[in-house]
Amino acid sequence: MNINQSEKKGYQTTFKATSLFGGVQVVTILIGIFKSKLVAVWLGTTGFGIMGLFNTSISLISSITNLGLQSSAVREIATVSAENDILKFSQLIKAISRWVWFTGLFGVLVTVCLSPWLSRLIFNSDKFVISFALLAIVVLLTGLYSNHYALLRGTRKLKSMALANVYGALVGFICSVPMFYFFRESGIAYALVFSALSITLVSYLYARRIKTVKVNQTFKESFVIGLPTVKLGFMMALSNISVLFVQFIVKTFITQYGSLTDAGLYEASWAINAQYLGLVFTAMSKDYYPRLSQVSGDNQKMMSAVNQQGEIAVLILAPMIIAMVVFLPFVINLLYSGDFMDIVPMTKWLLVGSILKAGSWAISFVFLAKGAGKIFLFNELGFKCVTLPSYLLGYTFAGLLGIGYAFVFCYFSYFIWVAFVAFKRYKINYSSAFLKVLLITCFFLFFYAVSESFFSTTFLRYFIGCILILIICFYSFLELKKRLIN
Repeated sequence: MNINQSEKKGYQTTFKATSLFGGVQVVTILIGIFKSKLVAVWLGTTGFGIMGLFNTSISLISSITNLGLQSSAVREIATVSAENDILKFSQLIKAISRWVWFTGLFGVLVTVCLSPWLSRLIFNSDKFVISFALLAIVVLLTGLYSNHYALLRGTRKLKSMALANVYGALVGFICSVPMFYFFRESGIAYALVFSALSITLVSYLYARRIKTVKVNQTFKESFVIGLPTVKLGFMMALSNISVLFVQFIVKTFITQYGSLTDAGLYEASWAINAQYLGLVFTAMSKDYYPRLSQVSGDNQKMMSAVNQQGEIAVLILAPMIIAMVVFLPFVINLLYSGDFMDIVPMTKWLLVGSILKAGSWAISFVFLAKGAGKIFLFNELGFKCVTLPSYLLGYTFAGLLGIGYAFVFCYFSYFIWVAFVAFKRYKINYSSAFLKVLLITCFFLFFYAVSESFFSTTFLRYFIGCILILIICFYSFLELKKRLIN
């Protein structure tokens, strides 16, 4: 594999961003370990289930009411920031800020009005009406700190964004944990409020450092300036809503037709997959997307960025995933407790499917960077039309393990589809180097995930697993060295 200086620089940029946010994620993971452990001990699987349903409800309402501004604003800010026009930049920031406050207050009204209905729908009880009403504050704060992060992402203030994430998570942990201890299940809503407030304050301290000039802008002018951002955001919002809607339906289905305990186990499994592999996906969202937006006018540069991101993501993820799969029982016992061991089979397949998720994400951001909201929405809604029945059928016939199988199937389908659409629309495709890296890592992961149940002893399972860890680590090291050093 011959790599010129320009390509090497691209790989290095991608690797540095991934490493930076990887370091941030390590810190947030450590914080999350303590928090999850405490919540697991104090609240058990039922408490985990309640908290998961609260979080999903908040996210769903936020996505419906904020019009996708937290995502579309990143593209608009990145594009305008690259023009180096401080006046135009300041006008855009003020317009977006006003839109955010409007949508946030609307979200508060919606949440308060729906709180009795949500409590009865999800829990078949009026017990949580006050809790849902309190969560209206979280909906507003989510919009505010998402706007702060969008500003940092769009201007590529990576260091500030990293510090804001770390300190926000730390302060949120300190403020929320006492709520769990003193009030147990009754304190979950208060904990979420204090956590959101902490993140908002910390992110504001870093966002306010970005230079703008004072502009006089009427509300009508704010409406007009912010309208293109809202139009693209609306398409993204529909996509986010579909994601959260699927999660909401799945969790409610598990609660109603399974048990609240199963809902808690599902939430714990999902948290492991999302949080502990988040270093790569966080980097994609916070650096790769705005970087891709800045070269959206050049399809060749975009294709180069797509393949560089995909290769780096897979090479970093592969050793992490195989290590997690091999030592999953130990990890779950460390993070939660012995009561959560039933999530091992499901989590194993969520981890394996994440390799395909990384590959598909690398190319799915192309549509956002291009501002092709309709194509992006079509892809995402089509994906959810496959995801929802797959998860429900998986749980019906095979329990939580069935959801793990469905996750792999869905992301394999999504991977094929977005690659096809990107090629047909923009002539962007995966390189042979990326496909080679992906196929090799997938082979080893699938081999171990399928074969481990046939190992006769625990010793043999760990022995084979450790050998595979060494093989994948060595392979990833050599491939990264080619791209970053030679």
